[in-house]
Amino acid sequence: MINSAMHLCNYCQQTFSNSGGKATHVPYCKLNPERIQRVKSPNAHARKGSTNWAKGLKKETDARITSRKGISGSFKNKTHSSDTKARLSEVAKERKIGGYIQGSGRGKKGWYKGFFCDSSWELAYIIYCLDKNLDIRRNTEKRKYEYNGVVKNYIPDFIVNGVITEIKGYKTAQWLAKLSANPDVSVLYKTDLQPIFAYVKAKYGADYINMYE
Repeated sequence: MINSAMHLCNYCQQTFSNSGGKATHVPYCKLNPERIQRVKSPNAHARKGSTNWAKGLKKETDARITSRKGISGSFKNKTHSSDTKARLSEVAKERKIGGYIQGSGRGKKGWYKGFFCDSSWELAYIIYCLDKNLDIRRNTEKRKYEYNGVVKNYIPDFIVNGVITEIKGYKTAQWLAKLSANPDVSVLYKTDLQPIFAYVKAKYGADYINMYE
C-alpha cells in the first residue's frame, strides 16, 4: 500500500489517496502563495428564470463569446478517417457478445423479408440471394481469434448455401487477424459485390434502398 505521506500537500498538509488528487489540489491550495485563482462562470448561482449573461453580446464585440465559440465550434463538421471508421466498426461488433449486433453498422439499416440489414450492401446481397434462390441465413456461430495477445469472439455475417460469408468494407489489422484464424470464411469486399450491385440496380433501380419494409 502506498504511504499517504507521499501524497501530502506541502502547504496545508492535506493528504490524498493518490498523486492525481494532490496534483489537482496544489495549484489551487489557499496556502499556496502562487495559487491559481479559480474563475467562476458568469452564470454561477444564477436563479432560475434569470437572464443569460451572454444575451445580446456578439463575438465581434466580446472576447468571451469568441473564445467560447471557438471551443464549442472546434468539433463541428469533424469527420473520422477511413481507418478510424473501420476501427470503430470493429469495436461496435466486439461489444457485449463479440459479434453481430443488430443495428451496429454505419450504413442505411432496415428490415427486408425477415432479415435485418446493417447497410445497403447487405440489403443488395440479401435481395440477390433471395432472387437467385440461394439458401441464406444469419450466422450465429461464434468464432475465436487472437488480437494483440487477447483471445476474442467473432461472429461472421451469413451462411449462404452452407458457406460462412462476410460482407466487408475495410481491411484492418483486427479484421485480418479474424480472417487468419478463420480461413474458411468467404469474404466479399466492395469489388466482389459490384456484379451484385449492378444486378439489383438494374432490376429494382438505384434507389433500391427504399425496399426496406
